[in-house]
Amino acid sequence: MTKKQNLLEKICSYFVTILSFVIFGYIGIESIFHTSVIDENDFVGEKILFNDDDLVINFFLIAAFFVVIFALRRFADVFKRVDERILMAALAVYTLTLGFIWIYTAQSIPAADSGTVYDAAVRFLKDDWTPMVTSNNDFYNNYSYFEIYPFQLGFVFISEIVYGIFGGENAMAMQVFNVIALALLYVGLLAISKRIFHSKAVTFILTFLLAGCLQAIFFTSFTYGNIIGFSASVWACYFVICFMQYNGKELQKYLLLIPAALLMALGLLAKYNSLIWLAAICIGIAVYVLKTKRWVELLSIVFIAGISIGAFNLVIKSYESRSGVELGGGVGQWLYLDAGIQESSMAPGWYNDISKLTYVNNNCDSELANKTAKESISKRIDYFNENTDYAIDFFNKKILSQWNEPSYESIWVSQVKAHYNGEVEPDTFLNSVYNENWGNFFEDYFDFFQMIAFILCAAGMLGLIINKCSAEAMIPIATLLGGFFYHLLFEAKSQYIMTYFILVLLFSAYGLYFIIKKRNFVSKTADGKISIGERIIAAAQKLDN
Repeated sequence: MTKKQNLLEKICSYFVTILSFVIFGYIGIESIFHTSVIDENDFVGEKILFNDDDLVINFFLIAAFFVVIFALRRFADVFKRVDERILMAALAVYTLTLGFIWIYTAQSIPAADSGTVYDAAVRFLKDDWTPMVTSNNDFYNNYSYFEIYPFQLGFVFISEIVYGIFGGENAMAMQVFNVIALALLYVGLLAISKRIFHSKAVTFILTFLLAGCLQAIFFTSFTYGNIIGFSASVWACYFVICFMQYNGKELQKYLLLIPAALLMALGLLAKYNSLIWLAAICIGIAVYVLKTKRWVELLSIVFIAGISIGAFNLVIKSYESRSGVELGGGVGQWLYLDAGIQESSMAPGWYNDISKLTYVNNNCDSELANKTAKESISKRIDYFNENTDYAIDFFNKKILSQWNEPSYESIWVSQVKAHYNGEVEPDTFLNSVYNENWGNFFEDYFDFFQMIAFILCAAGMLGLIINKCSAEAMIPIATLLGGFFYHLLFEAKSQYIMTYFILVLLFSAYGLYFIIKKRNFVSKTADGKISIGERIIAAAQKLDN
């Protein structure tokens, strides 16, 4: 994918790829030596332990992985004949099948925030606006949950539509939509891969990596907006990339911005952190416009941002109008930043209730709460400056507790909750996943899969440094960087990283392709015969378009 670049695109390309190589290379190396796990003795409290790994086993597994990959070269001709549309369809069917099996096996009942959202959506359908007025919960000082977190009304809006159509007797309808959204997310990533890498081999590798990401399957039982928001954002990104690459009639090109804006709006409604995707899309378009000198197309940024943010604000206003309750600004980013740089009983910078307490203790006055948070942040920064070793250890553990926790709490999110089919019975598959052999197997598998994914992602970034990264490819890379730095500074949990880890696999696929294709990794044997490495390269090139 080497191509001519102007100076600005080259600078941006090197900046995002080198920075990503350093970050994911570091995480990849750490995943070989250490693993973050949830403490079995404080499971409900989500306390994170930092364990040392068995290096002999990990190096053996890495070596075995590449031996198997190289051995599969003999099937290159078979792979070449597989249509990419068949790959997409097969992955979608596979994901839907496993996803439905899991959610109907787990029968997870929403609790905490996801339970509050579910309850509110069902009540709003009956014109019961009590959740907009009070929580009847001492945890929130009896303030309305939505007075503290008004942005959650975006996902309430989506939930209200789903439960209005399919019934709100339980939350299984939203779990079904999670599975469908995950399948669409995977197909969207395959479509993006084809657009930015122009390689059937990368698409093929990505198909198998996504199929291997079982953490995402388990995560579908979590009735929250993470998967739906990320899926919509991925497809918004796809249409923006199509817009940037379009060479046909101008009208048809600009029509691509309509689904991009609508999908980005859906992404924001489902998960407000999708603003990271929106920012990455704006950066990608800006680099593209500065390269092409098509200045009028800067308006596409205004269009996508205006539609998506405008739709989000309109939904909030609609709930205020329907309920007759005017909400304030809610917990803002200053409060989340304050929480993200403080200690927690879980891990450094993880959820610690500081943001909510600061807001409530200031009588839900955003201005006063932000002032208090800024003062706390200033003191904390001074402490970091005076104790640099502590600061380094704090942020190092914060990174590893999120990115190097291989399950991303994907099983935990249903294990700690009640189930519609009653208590988990012994001698069942579900109990085995939660507490016995299957759970041990998945724990080891997640650890191995994560380690390989980050190593390959770093290799992929190295390949992009060498082969030059296009403005289109900068969008998903900027999203990864945005997610990394946002959760480095703001409130953290490993479950927040689940969807970003799926995006990592896009570059892991390119990394594996880059490794097996790179000619300078191999040489001929002493007797002049073609080495195994050369044969691997030939097999990889057969897969390529």
